This record gives sequence, C-alpha cells and structure tokens, in this order.
Amino acid sequence: MLTNSTYIGSIVNTNEIKTYRLIIKGKVQNVGFRHWFSDLAISLGLNGYVQNKESKDEVEAIIQGNMQSILSITEKAKDGPEMALVEGVIPNSIISNVKYSGFIIKYDS
Repeated sequence: MLTNSTYIGSIVNTNEIKTYRLIIKGKVQNVGFRHWFSDLAISLGLNGYVQNKESKDEVEAIIQGNMQSILSITEKAKDGPEMALVEGVIPNSIISNVKYSGFIIKYDS
C-alpha cells in the first residue's frame, strides 16, 4: 500500500523497512528520556538503540522499522516524557546494511 506523506515529501511504501537517525535536543538527559523512548520504540515494533550524546542536551536514536512507526515515534519524541523539555527532533534517513534485532538502551562505557 502506498501513501502520500508530506512529512518526507514523497510517496513511500509504509511496509518497507527504513532506518533513521534521530537527534533529540533539549532537556533530555537525566529525565528518563531513554527509558521512555525505548518502551515506546518496542511498543511500535521498532528496532535499534537510544543513547545519550556527549553534549548534555542531546540524545541520539537509531530506529529501524516501517515508516508509519518511525513517523509516530518522531512525533511523540517532540514531547517526550513528563520531565523532559524537548527543543527539537532532527530526523535523518540513513542507508544501513545493519539489521537491528530488538531495541536497546546504550549506556556510557
């Protein structure tokens, strides 16, 4: 089934597996954002990971799944969990040969 999505500006196959990198900016560290995002990703059937970035105001997520779920989590990330103050979500489609299985939270090593 093909649908027209103004979000990405073209016709997409919503069942095709896509990979996106999201950068979420704002008060998103030490507020439960990664756990909230992980739970949401799992509920939407997405694979990949979420991690804090070195700059204290960014979280990065690699998400892989169907376009409908990717669009849904991207929109919901704009609000985030209760204690977060999201200033912006930057989505970028990436070409990846990696197939993720499940969704994890990456912690600082």
